[in-house]
Amino acid sequence: MSIQYQILGKPGKDNALMVWMNAGTKMYRLLFDCGENIFADLKPSEITSIDYIFFSHFHLDHASGFDYFFRRNYDRVSKPIYIFGPEGTTKFIQHHMLGFKWNLINNIPGEWIISDISDNQLVTSKFYTSEGFSKRHKINKKKFDGILINNNHFKVKVSLLNHIIPSAAFIVTEKDWSNIDKEELTSFGLTAGPWLEKLKNPSTDETKIIQIDGKSFNLKKLKKLLLKKHEGDSIAYLTDFLYDQFSKTRVKKLIKNCKTLVCESQYSSSDAALAKKNYHLTSLQSARIAKSSNASKLILFHISERYNFDKRYHRLLEEARTIFPNTFLPLNWP
Repeated sequence: MSIQYQILGKPGKDNALMVWMNAGTKMYRLLFDCGENIFADLKPSEITSIDYIFFSHFHLDHASGFDYFFRRNYDRVSKPIYIFGPEGTTKFIQHHMLGFKWNLINNIPGEWIISDISDNQLVTSKFYTSEGFSKRHKINKKKFDGILINNNHFKVKVSLLNHIIPSAAFIVTEKDWSNIDKEELTSFGLTAGPWLEKLKNPSTDETKIIQIDGKSFNLKKLKKLLLKKHEGDSIAYLTDFLYDQFSKTRVKKLIKNCKTLVCESQYSSSDAALAKKNYHLTSLQSARIAKSSNASKLILFHISERYNFDKRYHRLLEEARTIFPNTFLPLNWP
Protein backbone atom coordinates (compact mmCIF):
# COMPACT_ATOMS: atom_id res chain seq x y z
CA MET A 1 0.00 0.00 0.00
CA SER A 2 1.14 3.55 -0.58
CA ILE A 3 0.06 7.16 -1.09
CA GLN A 4 1.14 9.06 -4.19
CA TYR A 5 0.22 12.66 -4.88
CA GLN A 6 0.55 15.52 -7.35
CA ILE A 7 -0.05 19.25 -6.97
CA LEU A 8 -2.17 20.32 -9.94
CA GLY A 9 -1.95 23.76 -11.52
CA LYS A 10 0.89 26.26 -11.82
CA PRO A 11 2.40 28.86 -9.46
CA GLY A 12 0.23 31.94 -9.12
CA LYS A 13 -2.72 30.07 -10.70
CA ASP A 14 -5.45 27.81 -9.37
CA ASN A 15 -4.13 24.72 -7.58
CA ALA A 16 -5.52 21.41 -6.39
CA LEU A 17 -4.24 18.16 -4.91
CA MET A 18 -4.60 14.75 -6.54
CA VAL A 19 -4.02 11.70 -4.33
CA TRP A 20 -3.67 8.08 -5.44
CA MET A 21 -4.21 5.51 -2.70
CA ASN A 22 -2.78 2.19 -3.85
CA ALA A 23 -4.41 -0.55 -1.79
CA GLY A 24 -2.78 -3.37 -3.74
CA THR A 25 -5.91 -4.86 -5.25
CA LYS A 26 -7.54 -1.46 -5.84
CA MET A 27 -6.50 2.10 -6.67
CA TYR A 28 -8.47 4.95 -5.11
CA ARG A 29 -8.32 8.44 -6.63
CA LEU A 30 -9.07 11.49 -4.47
CA LEU A 31 -9.22 15.09 -5.73
CA PHE A 32 -9.03 18.06 -3.37
CA ASP A 33 -10.56 21.20 -4.90
CA CYS A 34 -11.33 21.78 -8.54
CA GLY A 35 -9.99 25.12 -9.82
CA GLU A 36 -9.60 26.41 -13.36
CA ASN A 37 -7.31 24.42 -15.69
CA ILE A 38 -6.14 22.02 -12.98
CA PHE A 39 -7.08 19.02 -15.16
CA ALA A 40 -4.44 19.95 -17.75
CA ASP A 41 -1.97 17.96 -15.62
CA LEU A 42 -4.00 14.73 -15.73
CA LYS A 43 -4.63 12.11 -18.40
CA PRO A 44 -8.30 11.81 -19.51
CA SER A 45 -8.43 8.28 -18.07
CA GLU A 46 -7.45 9.64 -14.65
CA ILE A 47 -10.17 12.32 -14.76
CA THR A 48 -12.85 9.72 -15.51
CA SER A 49 -11.57 7.45 -12.71
CA ILE A 50 -11.70 9.90 -9.78
CA ASP A 51 -13.66 8.37 -6.89
CA TYR A 52 -13.99 11.34 -4.53
CA ILE A 53 -13.89 15.14 -4.78
CA PHE A 54 -13.31 17.12 -1.58
CA PHE A 55 -14.04 20.86 -1.75
CA SER A 56 -12.47 23.15 0.82
CA HIS A 57 -14.98 25.89 -0.10
CA PHE A 58 -16.58 27.40 -3.18
CA HIS A 59 -14.64 30.52 -4.04
CA LEU A 60 -14.01 30.65 -7.80
CA ASP A 61 -10.37 29.59 -7.63
CA HIS A 62 -11.34 26.34 -5.91
CA ALA A 63 -14.43 25.37 -7.90
CA SER A 64 -14.42 26.93 -11.38
CA GLY A 65 -13.03 23.77 -13.00
CA PHE A 66 -15.95 21.62 -11.89
CA ASP A 67 -17.87 21.95 -15.18
CA TYR A 68 -14.93 20.36 -17.01
CA PHE A 69 -15.04 17.39 -14.64
CA PHE A 70 -18.83 17.19 -14.84
CA ARG A 71 -18.85 17.09 -18.65
CA ARG A 72 -16.56 14.05 -18.65
CA ASN A 73 -18.30 12.18 -15.86
CA TYR A 74 -22.03 13.01 -15.93
CA ASP A 75 -22.85 9.61 -17.50
CA ARG A 76 -20.27 7.46 -15.73
CA VAL A 77 -21.15 3.77 -15.85
CA SER A 78 -18.54 2.13 -13.66
CA LYS A 79 -19.07 3.67 -10.21
CA PRO A 80 -20.74 6.53 -8.33
CA ILE A 81 -19.02 9.87 -7.79
CA TYR A 82 -18.76 11.08 -4.19
CA ILE A 83 -18.46 14.78 -3.38
CA PHE A 84 -17.82 16.33 0.04
CA GLY A 85 -17.71 19.97 1.06
CA PRO A 86 -18.90 22.53 3.62
CA GLU A 87 -22.57 23.31 4.16
CA GLY A 88 -24.13 24.40 0.86
CA THR A 89 -22.14 21.96 -1.30
CA THR A 90 -25.22 20.04 -2.44
CA LYS A 91 -26.97 23.24 -3.48
CA PHE A 92 -23.91 24.47 -5.38
CA ILE A 93 -23.41 21.21 -7.28
CA GLN A 94 -27.09 20.74 -8.14
CA HIS A 95 -27.30 24.30 -9.48
CA HIS A 96 -24.41 23.50 -11.81
CA MET A 97 -26.09 20.30 -12.92
CA LEU A 98 -29.35 22.11 -13.62
CA GLY A 99 -27.54 24.84 -15.55
CA PHE A 100 -27.61 22.62 -18.63
CA LYS A 101 -30.50 21.37 -20.74
CA TRP A 102 -31.20 17.66 -20.26
CA ASN A 103 -33.24 15.59 -22.70
CA LEU A 104 -32.88 12.13 -24.21
CA ILE A 105 -31.57 10.95 -20.85
CA ASN A 106 -33.78 7.92 -20.25
CA ASN A 107 -31.60 5.04 -19.04
CA ILE A 108 -28.46 7.21 -19.11
CA PRO A 109 -26.21 6.05 -16.22
CA GLY A 110 -24.74 8.36 -13.61
CA GLU A 111 -24.99 8.44 -9.83
CA TRP A 112 -23.74 11.34 -7.69
CA ILE A 113 -23.58 11.19 -3.89
CA ILE A 114 -23.03 14.58 -2.26
CA SER A 115 -22.44 15.38 1.42
CA ASP A 116 -22.64 18.71 3.27
CA ILE A 117 -20.25 19.02 6.22
CA SER A 118 -20.96 21.07 9.32
CA ASP A 119 -19.34 20.86 12.75
CA ASN A 120 -21.75 18.31 14.16
CA GLN A 121 -23.66 16.76 11.28
CA LEU A 122 -23.24 15.28 7.81
CA VAL A 123 -26.14 15.54 5.34
CA THR A 124 -25.92 13.23 2.32
CA SER A 125 -28.06 13.18 -0.84
CA LYS A 126 -28.07 11.35 -4.16
CA PHE A 127 -28.74 12.51 -7.73
CA TYR A 128 -29.25 10.54 -10.95
CA THR A 129 -28.35 11.59 -14.48
CA SER A 130 -31.42 9.74 -15.79
CA GLU A 131 -33.58 12.22 -13.86
CA GLY A 132 -31.73 15.24 -15.19
CA PHE A 133 -30.51 15.87 -11.63
CA SER A 134 -33.90 17.39 -10.85
CA LYS A 135 -34.65 15.25 -7.80
CA ARG A 136 -32.69 15.32 -4.57
CA HIS A 137 -32.87 11.92 -2.88
CA LYS A 138 -31.96 12.40 0.76
CA ILE A 139 -29.92 9.47 2.06
CA ASN A 140 -29.30 10.46 5.65
CA LYS A 141 -28.65 13.22 8.14
CA LYS A 142 -26.40 12.05 10.95
CA LYS A 143 -24.26 13.26 13.79
CA PHE A 144 -20.72 13.82 12.63
CA ASP A 145 -17.41 13.03 14.35
CA GLY A 146 -15.12 14.43 11.65
CA ILE A 147 -14.55 11.11 9.82
CA LEU A 148 -15.78 11.18 6.21
CA ILE A 149 -14.40 7.85 4.99
CA ASN A 150 -13.19 4.88 7.00
CA ASN A 151 -12.65 1.67 5.05
CA ASN A 152 -10.18 -1.21 5.24
CA HIS A 153 -7.48 0.79 3.51
CA PHE A 154 -7.62 4.45 4.58
CA LYS A 155 -9.42 7.12 6.55
CA VAL A 156 -10.33 10.71 5.61
CA LYS A 157 -10.93 13.27 8.36
CA VAL A 158 -12.01 16.90 8.10
CA SER A 159 -12.10 20.05 10.18
CA LEU A 160 -13.72 23.40 9.32
CA LEU A 161 -11.44 26.45 9.57
CA ASN A 162 -12.01 30.22 9.52
CA HIS A 163 -12.00 31.85 6.06
CA ILE A 164 -14.88 34.13 7.08
CA ILE A 165 -16.89 31.29 5.56
CA PRO A 166 -15.99 27.74 6.66
CA SER A 167 -13.03 26.26 4.78
CA ALA A 168 -12.54 22.51 5.09
CA ALA A 169 -9.12 21.03 5.89
CA PHE A 170 -8.58 17.33 5.18
CA ILE A 171 -6.19 14.54 6.07
CA VAL A 172 -5.92 11.13 4.40
CA THR A 173 -4.38 8.44 6.60
CA GLU A 174 -3.44 5.03 5.29
CA LYS A 175 -4.22 2.15 7.64
CA ASP A 176 -1.22 0.33 9.13
CA TRP A 177 -0.47 -2.71 7.01
CA SER A 178 1.59 -5.88 6.94
CA ASN A 179 3.26 -8.00 4.30
CA ILE A 180 5.06 -11.34 4.27
CA ASP A 181 8.78 -11.24 4.98
CA LYS A 182 9.97 -13.41 2.07
CA GLU A 183 13.43 -13.92 3.53
CA GLU A 184 11.95 -15.32 6.75
CA LEU A 185 9.57 -17.48 4.72
CA THR A 186 12.52 -18.98 2.84
CA SER A 187 14.65 -19.41 5.97
CA PHE A 188 11.93 -21.54 7.59
CA GLY A 189 11.63 -23.65 4.44
CA LEU A 190 7.94 -22.89 4.02
CA THR A 191 6.10 -22.99 0.68
CA ALA A 192 3.84 -20.06 -0.25
CA GLY A 193 0.18 -20.99 -0.61
CA PRO A 194 -3.42 -20.08 0.29
CA TRP A 195 -2.50 -20.27 3.99
CA LEU A 196 -0.74 -16.90 3.62
CA GLU A 197 -4.11 -15.19 3.20
CA LYS A 198 -5.17 -16.53 6.59
CA LEU A 199 -1.94 -15.25 8.03
CA LYS A 200 -2.51 -11.71 6.65
CA ASN A 201 -6.18 -11.54 7.56
CA PRO A 202 -6.49 -9.66 10.91
CA SER A 203 -9.86 -11.30 11.62
CA THR A 204 -8.44 -14.85 11.55
CA ASP A 205 -8.48 -16.60 14.93
CA GLU A 206 -4.84 -16.54 16.09
CA THR A 207 -5.31 -19.59 18.33
CA LYS A 208 -5.83 -21.81 15.27
CA ILE A 209 -3.37 -24.50 14.23
CA ILE A 210 -2.82 -24.61 10.47
CA GLN A 211 -1.22 -27.24 8.26
CA ILE A 212 1.65 -26.32 5.92
CA ASP A 213 3.46 -28.99 3.90
CA GLY A 214 2.12 -31.65 6.24
CA LYS A 215 3.32 -29.89 9.40
CA SER A 216 1.28 -28.14 12.13
CA PHE A 217 1.94 -24.50 13.04
CA ASN A 218 0.48 -22.10 15.59
CA LEU A 219 -0.96 -19.14 13.65
CA LYS A 220 -0.03 -16.56 16.30
CA LYS A 221 3.63 -17.64 16.29
CA LEU A 222 3.72 -17.63 12.49
CA LYS A 223 2.37 -14.08 12.39
CA LYS A 224 5.08 -12.93 14.74
CA LEU A 225 7.77 -14.61 12.64
CA LEU A 226 6.59 -13.84 9.11
CA LEU A 227 4.51 -10.64 9.14
CA LYS A 228 6.40 -7.39 8.65
CA LYS A 229 4.38 -4.43 9.95
CA HIS A 230 4.38 -0.98 8.32
CA GLU A 231 3.03 2.30 9.61
CA GLY A 232 0.48 3.89 7.28
CA ASP A 233 1.37 7.00 5.30
CA SER A 234 -0.60 10.27 5.54
CA ILE A 235 -1.16 13.49 3.61
CA ALA A 236 -3.04 16.64 4.69
CA TYR A 237 -4.57 19.43 2.59
CA LEU A 238 -4.92 22.89 4.15
CA THR A 239 -5.94 26.01 2.29
CA ASP A 240 -7.59 29.42 2.72
CA PHE A 241 -7.91 30.24 6.41
CA LEU A 242 -6.86 32.87 8.91
CA TYR A 243 -3.94 32.16 11.23
CA ASP A 244 -6.01 32.71 14.38
CA GLN A 245 -6.26 30.66 17.55
CA PHE A 246 -9.47 28.97 16.40
CA SER A 247 -7.92 27.57 13.22
CA LYS A 248 -4.51 26.83 14.76
CA THR A 249 -6.09 24.70 17.49
CA ARG A 250 -8.21 22.76 15.02
CA VAL A 251 -5.38 22.21 12.56
CA LYS A 252 -2.96 20.95 15.20
CA LYS A 253 -5.49 18.40 16.38
CA LEU A 254 -6.36 17.28 12.83
CA ILE A 255 -2.89 16.82 11.34
CA LYS A 256 -0.69 15.88 14.30
CA ASN A 257 2.29 13.78 13.12
CA CYS A 258 1.21 14.02 9.48
CA LYS A 259 3.82 12.74 7.03
CA THR A 260 3.17 15.21 4.17
CA LEU A 261 1.46 18.56 4.68
CA VAL A 262 0.24 20.37 1.56
CA CYS A 263 -0.45 23.89 2.79
CA GLU A 264 -1.30 27.21 1.17
CA SER A 265 1.29 29.97 1.31
CA GLN A 266 -0.63 32.79 -0.28
CA TYR A 267 1.65 35.61 0.96
CA SER A 268 5.19 36.46 1.96
CA SER A 269 5.79 37.46 5.57
CA SER A 270 6.32 41.03 4.33
CA ASP A 271 2.66 41.01 3.27
CA ALA A 272 1.31 39.67 6.58
CA ALA A 273 -1.22 42.51 6.78
CA LEU A 274 -2.72 41.41 3.45
CA ALA A 275 -2.82 37.81 4.63
CA LYS A 276 -4.76 38.80 7.71
CA LYS A 277 -7.11 41.05 5.76
CA ASN A 278 -7.92 38.31 3.23
CA TYR A 279 -7.97 35.40 5.72
CA HIS A 280 -4.95 33.64 4.23
CA LEU A 281 -1.55 32.39 5.40
CA THR A 282 2.00 33.61 4.96
CA SER A 283 4.87 31.23 4.25
CA LEU A 284 6.14 31.62 7.83
CA GLN A 285 2.72 30.76 9.25
CA SER A 286 2.55 27.63 7.07
CA ALA A 287 5.97 26.61 8.37
CA ARG A 288 4.90 27.19 11.98
CA ILE A 289 1.87 24.96 11.42
CA ALA A 290 4.10 22.20 10.04
CA LYS A 291 6.50 22.50 12.96
CA SER A 292 3.86 22.61 15.70
CA SER A 293 2.05 19.64 14.16
CA ASN A 294 5.25 17.58 13.94
CA ALA A 295 4.79 17.07 10.20
CA SER A 296 7.55 15.27 8.30
CA LYS A 297 7.42 17.35 5.11
CA LEU A 298 5.76 20.61 4.00
CA ILE A 299 4.71 21.40 0.42
CA LEU A 300 3.82 25.04 -0.26
CA PHE A 301 1.14 25.78 -2.86
CA HIS A 302 -1.69 28.23 -3.68
CA ILE A 303 0.73 31.17 -3.86
CA SER A 304 -0.47 34.61 -4.92
CA GLU A 305 0.07 35.69 -8.51
CA ARG A 306 1.89 38.77 -7.18
CA TYR A 307 4.97 36.57 -6.65
CA ASN A 308 4.86 35.01 -10.13
CA PHE A 309 7.02 37.73 -11.67
CA ASP A 310 10.60 36.54 -12.04
CA LYS A 311 9.72 33.45 -9.96
CA ARG A 312 9.68 35.39 -6.73
CA TYR A 313 7.63 32.61 -5.15
CA HIS A 314 10.97 30.94 -4.38
CA ARG A 315 11.44 33.60 -1.71
CA LEU A 316 8.47 32.15 0.15
CA LEU A 317 10.20 28.79 0.13
CA GLU A 318 13.34 30.35 1.60
CA GLU A 319 11.29 32.05 4.32
CA ALA A 320 9.51 28.85 5.30
CA ARG A 321 12.78 26.92 5.51
CA THR A 322 14.05 29.26 8.22
CA ILE A 323 11.42 27.68 10.50
CA PHE A 324 10.78 24.31 8.87
CA PRO A 325 13.78 23.18 6.79
CA ASN A 326 12.04 20.22 5.15
CA THR A 327 9.85 22.51 3.02
CA PHE A 328 9.46 22.22 -0.75
CA LEU A 329 7.60 23.61 -3.73
CA PRO A 330 5.67 21.23 -6.03
CA LEU A 331 7.93 19.17 -8.28
CA ASN A 332 6.37 20.51 -11.49
CA TRP A 333 6.99 24.18 -10.58
CA PRO A 334 10.04 25.72 -12.28
